[in-house]
Amino acid sequence: MTDITDSNTTDNSPADGSNTRSATVVDDRSDPTTDTITSTATAETPITAATNTTASTSPARTTHASLWRNPQYRAWFTADTASAVGLAMKGFAISLVAFSLTKSLPTAGWLATASMIAAQTADVFGGTLVDRHNRKRLIILNAICGAVLWGAVFALLASGLLTFPVFAVVIVAASTINGLLGSATNAMLRSIIPTADYPKAQSLNQGRDSVIALAGSPLGGVLYAFGMWVPFAVASIMYAIAGISAGMLRVDEHVRDMIGRNGERNAANDTSAVARGSFVDDFVEGWRWTLRRRTLMTLTTIAALLNFGVNGIFQSVQLQLVGSGVDSVRIGFVSTAVGAGMLIGAVIAARVCDRLAVGTGLVVMSVAALATLAPMIVSDAYPVMLVSSLLCGLPVPTINTLLMGFIFAKVPTKMQGRVNSSSNLMCLLPTMFCSAIAGSLLPTIGFRMTVALFLLALAANVAIVLAMPAVRSIPAADRWNEAEL
Repeated sequence: MTDITDSNTTDNSPADGSNTRSATVVDDRSDPTTDTITSTATAETPITAATNTTASTSPARTTHASLWRNPQYRAWFTADTASAVGLAMKGFAISLVAFSLTKSLPTAGWLATASMIAAQTADVFGGTLVDRHNRKRLIILNAICGAVLWGAVFALLASGLLTFPVFAVVIVAASTINGLLGSATNAMLRSIIPTADYPKAQSLNQGRDSVIALAGSPLGGVLYAFGMWVPFAVASIMYAIAGISAGMLRVDEHVRDMIGRNGERNAANDTSAVARGSFVDDFVEGWRWTLRRRTLMTLTTIAALLNFGVNGIFQSVQLQLVGSGVDSVRIGFVSTAVGAGMLIGAVIAARVCDRLAVGTGLVVMSVAALATLAPMIVSDAYPVMLVSSLLCGLPVPTINTLLMGFIFAKVPTKMQGRVNSSSNLMCLLPTMFCSAIAGSLLPTIGFRMTVALFLLALAANVAIVLAMPAVRSIPAADRWNEAEL
């Protein structure tokens, strides 16, 4: 599933659609608040199959300290971090470049919407692709495409040859490729660490994302001030580093071929691959599996409302500031405020994620998300935007860690890509139109009324969480084996 703010799962920036790193409520790297519930991816079942498979195939030890001692995790973390930095650099500049080329807020907003539609449409099939092919190769291919495409934008901007149609084509192409291949990173993590270490790994990812959000947008604003092409040059370099780091991974992915369709190992011959069905069969199997999990369906609804509300408000803030002529550095500080809140929130998440019940955390954090953004309905002053952004970042890491950890633990290894893509689509379907809605409404009804619309989605989410016993009763990590997805 997708993060409220980044995740990875995924490519959270409007240009990549993303996804996918957390069950984040937002799948957009340009806005750190988009990677919370996914995705992922992005923010990631049958209880017995998922648990047994992980325990027997994961090469890492079960202690949290083993994460940094595991060279495969270090290589994975480096690749993931490099791509996250690249996303932050180019994600910040996309709206500014689009507006500078067209002088139109609706056009800039619809470009972000078009990129998300392309990404999510591709991601529908990307999950099946990731489950059928070598994930390491897909990660490297995605990094190569990112380096080439954003390098081309850098070259065209530096030479003064970039036009809006060309820019739009590159954005949509990058989003489509990321939708097809981006979920491979999170899906591969299940082959690197055991389920017991995932809450710790997710809290580390949230802290890392918070630091990037804290420094990334101001740095992007400074780089943009030096030249519109500079953030894209840095993004291209970061994708190249991600590809090199992914090339250092040495993970045996053949374990997926030894797992039957019921999620159990092939007892007859552990060394022989189970015959695969067609692409269509695997695609349908992933959707059928996802749609039959009632709790998962409820969680995706919650994520969809959170993503739509939080992302919509932050898209409104960004476009409002761009349209008002605010300089790029001050615009970047809004994301810095979110990052500061997420950094504090990541510290809290690391302390409570192992023992806080998922249901309790969802209730508290959903109310907090609504309360922290409500002040913007009465004031559009820049200090109010900064304070609300800071406070809104606090609950994001905990929501991501709890939801993504629970879903990750309940989904079998062989199904990670398909469940991630199907749940991402449902989580992010309304969010695809946040930029277009914000860009269209701001010139007509103003900032406060636009924010009020997105706050209604957050209020609806609070009502659903309070009204659903199945969600409120999801236990802490040590009792996930007793819960059903």
